[in-house]
Amino acid sequence: MENLIRFFTKNSPWFTWLFLAILSIVLLCQTNPYHRSIWFSSANFITANVYDIQANVTGYFGLRQTNDEMLERTGQLEAENQALRQLLQQYQDLGSHSNDSVHHQYRYLIAHVVGNSINQAENYITLDKGSADGVHQDLGVADQNGVVGIVANVSEHYSLVLSVLNPKLRLSVMLKDTESFGSLVWDGKDSRYAHFEDLPRNVDYENGDTIVTTGYTSSFPKNIPVGRIVDTFDGGGSFLTLQIELFPNFNRLNAVHVIFNDEQEERDRLQESIGTSDK
Repeated sequence: MENLIRFFTKNSPWFTWLFLAILSIVLLCQTNPYHRSIWFSSANFITANVYDIQANVTGYFGLRQTNDEMLERTGQLEAENQALRQLLQQYQDLGSHSNDSVHHQYRYLIAHVVGNSINQAENYITLDKGSADGVHQDLGVADQNGVVGIVANVSEHYSLVLSVLNPKLRLSVMLKDTESFGSLVWDGKDSRYAHFEDLPRNVDYENGDTIVTTGYTSSFPKNIPVGRIVDTFDGGGSFLTLQIELFPNFNRLNAVHVIFNDEQEERDRLQESIGTSDK
């Protein structure tokens, strides 16, 4: 207490000056309209900037929640889209349909990327969802832009995804317009590109054409985006190899969808009975 009194006594001239300065400003602003308008304009400017900073900070921390909500809605729309495709296919094949015969074969779970590599010879992605969330091996993974990889291993709370940027993964893909199919494989060089191999030479295509999944694998529905054609490698044989610019930005992966196929176990069991298994 004595130190506090000594501090105020020692600095009393400064406190007196500060008090008189504030009093002078208040009196000046109250009696002079011009100075009062300047004071209010300055105060409004400072307040506006403070609110702007607050809004930016709040908005930044709300981005993840907003992104998750958008991804959840995207997953719902994709599930509905797949169900409608099934319904349309049944209608075209049978000429009639029953609403009871169509169900949502695919479900989507939002997961966040907690580990990712893009410059290794074999790249993997770690997600914050595991067996406790129902995740298991061979589930497809995609973000809002396209295919990301396939779940290779799981623990209780995490899962390891075999990335598209891994030569071990050969994904069944096709030209969206003609449905001519082949295999997508990464050549180990640039994280932006992969190769579409085994495309028959007689197939018509152009640079810019979209590549999508075939649906031949139980991990992915048909027509999930993969990338676009940017170049051709002609080895002189019966098949061509195309360079594909991948839609997902693997350098900035954040939130993804884990794709559940309710018929996956049945389908895999049937294929394994005759020794076939496509990814």
